[in-house]
Amino acid sequence: MFQKLKKLFTPKRLIIMTSVFILLIPVFFVSYTFYKNLSQGVENENLDDKYAKRVKELQIEVSKEDPLDRRGNSTAKTRVELEVSFNEEKPSRTELIKSMHLMTHQKISARSKWGAIPMTPDNIQQSADYLELLKTKFKIGDSMYSELKAMLDHWSQGDFSKADTEQDRLLHFLQASKGFSNGLATKNEEELFILNNFGPEYLNTLDETTYTSYEESSP
Repeated sequence: MFQKLKKLFTPKRLIIMTSVFILLIPVFFVSYTFYKNLSQGVENENLDDKYAKRVKELQIEVSKEDPLDRRGNSTAKTRVELEVSFNEEKPSRTELIKSMHLMTHQKISARSKWGAIPMTPDNIQQSADYLELLKTKFKIGDSMYSELKAMLDHWSQGDFSKADTEQDRLLHFLQASKGFSNGLATKNEEELFILNNFGPEYLNTLDETTYTSYEESSP
């Protein structure tokens, strides 16, 4: 038996088999990544057929952008609050920071995202108003106030170019040990996240040129 196996698995054959196996590993890995993303299906069951189709298209595009799943970006459905809500009777800077952190999830890539709030002008403005209340009530130091105000000023102007580092800074304020970003979300990742979590009525919080382009190309 041993002699038969020895003849069957010659050194040359073993080298060939090993080489083929090594070459196939990336193929299997990429295939698995595509399957994992596509098998999620439409996370938001309330989407009509038009946007359900768009979600599937985006899942393919996101897989193409990151075929080896190096970013591990989470675009699936999570716990959602559509509007920020603050306790003005008992102002808390932690409450503001947590809400701002959830708002950044739309704009960044991360391996996991627990919760989300859409980055709407109204949510940004309410957060800015609450920040001023915290300052008036002496509930926040000058340094932290300045940092949070700078973030909200960026967002109110439509500037999310630093959303990834801002998100990480917010996690630092919360003394978190995980959940840090892998960079900014791509346009496809952000659109997929919006559709899965908030719905198509929040696509206006996406880059306007991307949204218009898709609308014009849709039947």
